[in-house]
Amino acid sequence: MGERMDAAIQKYMDIQEKNELGGGQKHMDRQHERGKLAARERIDLLIDPGTFRELGSCVNTTGKRIDGMVPDAPCDGVVLGTALVHGRPVMLHSTDFTVLGGSMAAQGMVKFARAHEMAIQWGIPMVHLLDSSGGRLGFKDVEFAGFDWWFRTQSRYSGVVPQITVLMGPCIAGGAYLPTLCDLLIISRISGNLWLGGPRQTQAATSEVFDKNVGGADYHMQFTGTCDRVGDDDQASVRLCREVLRYLPPNYRETPPQWEKTDSADREVGELVDIVPDDFDQGYDMHDVIKVLVDDGEYFEIKDEYAKNLICCFCRFDGRSVGLVANNPKYPGSTLEVNTCDKYYRFLQLLDAYNLPLVNLVDTPPMVPGEAEEERGLLRHIGKVLDVYATSTVPKIGVVLRECYADAGSLVMSGLKGMGADLTYAWPIAQFAVEASSLDYGKVMGDVIEKDAHDVYWKHSREKVDAFAAAHSWTGQVVDEIILPKDTRKRIIEALEITANKEETLPLRKKRHGSSPS
Repeated sequence: MGERMDAAIQKYMDIQEKNELGGGQKHMDRQHERGKLAARERIDLLIDPGTFRELGSCVNTTGKRIDGMVPDAPCDGVVLGTALVHGRPVMLHSTDFTVLGGSMAAQGMVKFARAHEMAIQWGIPMVHLLDSSGGRLGFKDVEFAGFDWWFRTQSRYSGVVPQITVLMGPCIAGGAYLPTLCDLLIISRISGNLWLGGPRQTQAATSEVFDKNVGGADYHMQFTGTCDRVGDDDQASVRLCREVLRYLPPNYRETPPQWEKTDSADREVGELVDIVPDDFDQGYDMHDVIKVLVDDGEYFEIKDEYAKNLICCFCRFDGRSVGLVANNPKYPGSTLEVNTCDKYYRFLQLLDAYNLPLVNLVDTPPMVPGEAEEERGLLRHIGKVLDVYATSTVPKIGVVLRECYADAGSLVMSGLKGMGADLTYAWPIAQFAVEASSLDYGKVMGDVIEKDAHDVYWKHSREKVDAFAAAHSWTGQVVDEIILPKDTRKRIIEALEITANKEETLPLRKKRHGSSPS
C-alpha cells in the first residue's frame, strides 16, 4: 500500500477507536455507575454475535453552539446500522447518552430518518434503543431537529415493518412521541422515563410537583397502558426485545415465522379439566391454561400488568407464531371494560398488520355496565374493538371454555360467527346467553317495565343455552363443533393449518383504514 492509503486507513481506524468510547471514558464510566449500558453494549446484547454493520460511523455534528463553538460528537450521538437477530436482518438505531446527553441534532436525525426509509424499502424491522435528553437546544442548526420528518415517517409506514422501542433513559416533550408511535414499547425499570412534560418542565410552567414515579416504567405499565413490557434493567429490557422479535415477521408482506417444531402437535391436554372448574362460580387463572396449550409452555405477554382481566400474548402452536387473547376469570368476571378494550384493540391492530392469526380463549366476557364506565366512553371503546375485529383479515379461531355472553364480549372474542370468526369450538360444558345477568328484571325494575314486555323479552335475555343446543342449529351461527378439553391443543393447531391460506379483502376501500370510533 502507498502512503496515501496508509494515512486514510489510519484515519478510519482512529475514528472507529474514538467511536467506541462515545463521549469519552468519563461519560462512559458515569453511564455504568447509573446501572445503564452504553449504546454499543446494548446493540451487542440484542444481536447475533459479530453481525453488526454500522452505517454513518464517520458522521459528526455540523452544528455550532450559540457561542460559535463546534463540539465533538462522534456519530452525532447516534449509532446506527444493520444486524442479524435470530438469523434475520434488522435495522438498529441506538442513541448514545455519553455524547452530549444523547441529544438529537440535524445529522443524527437525518441518519435515523434515512435508516427508517431504508428499513421500509428493504422490508426489515426497525429497532430503537433510546436513551436521549431530547433536542440539542442551544445550537444554531437545531430548531425541531428533524422530528417532523421522523414522526411523519413513523406514521406513514406504520404496519409496514415492525417498529420497536426499548426505552432506557429520559424521553420528554416531542421526543416522547417516538415510542408511542411504535408497535411495541419496552421500558427499563431503573432508567426509562417517558413524559410529555417532565418534572422540572411542568413545575416551571404550572408549579405542579410530580411524584417521582410518574413517567416511570411501572407507571406507564399499570396506569396509562403505554408500555408493553417492563425490564428490570437495561439487560433485561434488551433481551425482551430480542425475544419478541422471534414472533414477528420482518414486514407486512410475509407470513409469521415458522420455528422448529419442539412440541408434539398431537399432544393431549387432559389436565385442563383439573385447571378449569366446571362450577361456573369458581375462578381460575387462564395463564395456567395457556401454559398447557402452547408450544413448550412459552408465551410472550403484552401489557401483563395492565387491564389484567384480559390476556394478550404472542405464542406458538406447532412452531407457528400466533397472537392469543383470553379472558382471565382470576379477576372479577373476566369482564371487558374501557382499559381492556384499549388493550385488545391495540393488540389486534398489530396482529392484523403483520398477518398473525388470532386465537381466542373465551370465558365470561360481558361488558361492565355502570356510571363510571359509561362516563369513560365504554360504547366508543367497545366500538373500536368491534370495528378492528370485523375488519381484520387474519385467521380467527375461538374456543369457548365455559361461558360466552353476547351482551358485548362474545362479539369480539370469536364467540359469534357473524362477526367474522373462522372457526369457533366449544367445550361440552359451555353455555351461551344474550346477557350475563341473572337478576329478575321484573323484581328489580318493578313498574318501570310493562309486564308483557318482561314476559315476552326481558326474562328470556338471560336464559342460558348449553353447547349442545347452540351446536344443534347452524343457522344460529355460534358453534362449529363441540370438542373435548383434552383435544383443545390439537384442534387449534388443525384450525391454524386449515386457515393458513385464508384470503380476505375489505370491500370498496381504496384507503387502508376506515373511520372507527375514536
